[in-house]
This record gives sequence, C-alpha cells and structure tokens, in this order.
Amino acid sequence: MPNLDTVSHHIPKHRLEALADGVFAVAMTLLVIELKLPESVHIQVESELVHAVAGMASKFISWVISFFVLAIYWHSHQRMFHRLRLVDGSLVGLTMGFLGCVSLLPFASSLSGQFVKAMLAQVIYSSVMLLMGVGALLCARYIHRHPELCGDSPMTLPSYRAARFRTLGLMAVALVAIVIARFIPGAGNMAFTLMFIISRLARRMEAAPG
Repeated sequence: MPNLDTVSHHIPKHRLEALADGVFAVAMTLLVIELKLPESVHIQVESELVHAVAGMASKFISWVISFFVLAIYWHSHQRMFHRLRLVDGSLVGLTMGFLGCVSLLPFASSLSGQFVKAMLAQVIYSSVMLLMGVGALLCARYIHRHPELCGDSPMTLPSYRAARFRTLGLMAVALVAIVIARFIPGAGNMAFTLMFIISRLARRMEAAPG
C-alpha cells in the first residue's frame, strides 16, 4: 500500500471538490437560460402568451431531465469524494475529464429542447450523457481500486456496484432514447423517465449486505 505522504503532494481533496461543485452549479444554472420566450414573439393578448408558453414544452422537458441527471451525478460524485482523504494525479485527471463532459450538457440540452424532432440533436444529447457516464464510471472504479486514498473509509463493494449500476443504467437509457427518436421523432427523451427507477434500484443495491 502506498504511503499517504507520497500521495498528498498533489492537491488537497477539498480543492477538487470545490471545483466540481462549481462546475455542477454553473451547468445547472445555464440549463435554465434556455427557458425563455423567443425574442421574435410579440404578445398582444393572454391567449398568445398561453400558446407561446405551451410551445416551450420541449425545452422544459429537456431542462427537467438534464437538471435531474446532473443532480444524480453530483450526489453520486459527492458521496464518492466524501470517502477520500487525498487525491492523486490520476484521479484529478479523471475528474477533470468527467467535469468537462458535465460542462457540455447545457449545450446539448439546448439543442434537444430547441430542435426536439431533429435526430442529430438527440444523438448529441445522448452522446453527452454517455460521455458523462464513462467519466463517472472511471472515477468510481479508480476510487474503488485505490482504497489507500480513502484512509479508514474505503468504497465498499455494494457502494461500487450501486454506482456502476446507476451509471450503466443511465447510459443504457441514453442509447434507448436514440432508438426511440429514430422511430418516433421528438419522443426520445421520454426514455429518461426510467432514471428514477434506476436510481431507486441502485439505492437498494447499496443498502444490501456485502
């Protein structure tokens, strides 16, 4: 087992946690920017306002899905990092890659909400979801395989299995969304409602005895 003193020369754990919190906070905030009426819309009477707001339904759905996916990943990331005492260069690199994918989601969400029936928009949205999943998987695997970074509270096998199940489930849903969009344009993102079931199952897996 490596000496913790040789690992601590990288950066303190709290600096990486603060950066992750900031990236997630900015990404979640940017999502809501798209929830606005087009500047070309001129409202004269209330019925026109109702029609204009109803036309934003796809943007609102994209916001809801994106926000809750980010919330799931943020919560999972915080729980993993809570176990850590130190971070090394490899974990920093993996975390940076993951956060880079997180920062792409507002752009992908905007495309998905604005061009709801465009196959390319769905592919980009689902691809960002897949990239986030890969980043989360790599971080979880690294922390699980390097208990020396966690001190007295390493990631348990049930916790690792739950994180892996949750992430792989979300990645599978992203692929299903592309298939649905291929046959029913505009309906692909409905597949992401399955993420609530996946999260509940993951919590049960984590609570199960190792």
